[in-house]
Amino acid sequence: MSVLSSEFQLKSRENYDIFGIHTRPLKGSKKCVILCHGTCSNMNECNNAYVYLAKALAEAGYGVLRFDFIGCGKSEVDYIHYTLRSAVSDTQDVMRYAQSLGYEILHLLGWSQGGTVVLLSADDRITSLITLAGASDLSIMVQKEKYQLAKQHGYHWYDPGYTKPVRLSKEWYEDVLSIDVLKEYEKHSIPTLAIHGLQDNIVDPKYSTEIIKASHHPDSKVVLIEHANHIFNLLDEEYRTFDIVVKETLDWLNAY
Repeated sequence: MSVLSSEFQLKSRENYDIFGIHTRPLKGSKKCVILCHGTCSNMNECNNAYVYLAKALAEAGYGVLRFDFIGCGKSEVDYIHYTLRSAVSDTQDVMRYAQSLGYEILHLLGWSQGGTVVLLSADDRITSLITLAGASDLSIMVQKEKYQLAKQHGYHWYDPGYTKPVRLSKEWYEDVLSIDVLKEYEKHSIPTLAIHGLQDNIVDPKYSTEIIKASHHPDSKVVLIEHANHIFNLLDEEYRTFDIVVKETLDWLNAY
């Protein structure tokens, strides 16, 4: 099935530009999946996984919006302004944009820290949530000496290893240490699918299990992929393992 893709640009509530891609089936759809990327990544994600996923979802009849968080990808704002609160604000701005396009059924999908963001972004507009290697607690990223540097200077240089170093702000640390992600998530009863690789050595698979345990919805479930790492083996075997993620995602969405 052919799909259509077009760039979009919208003003955030803080008056900076959010850049993204809208992928949709030729016949249109009332259903939309919003894709939230992980730490220091971009709207395409690792090895263009979100490009691949967006096409698969559109071919199955879903509209897809993927976008760059502030400080990432095409964003013209420095990463020092990225915090959990800014990421939630960006996501909710895109949710409103999806509604302005006529989408009536919204799903959120987030990878790694993007999974944290979708747990915090969800409200009554959201039909379901999907996390890929999602973290319910980002304190695993907090190193005491780096936090001290951020408190002293307002930021420290953070090197993710797969893109250029960025300035990680004191405010990011304050959000991570003060926001109880699961407590916020528990305020809503939203069916949630948590997919995680059992060989993930960056975000422990236990976090996906904790997300589902915290869910109030009886349909929420966790899918653990035995041989998969944090990026679902994308650099080693292209999309072979990621195809499992795509199938589980489509099966889940089609149930709703």
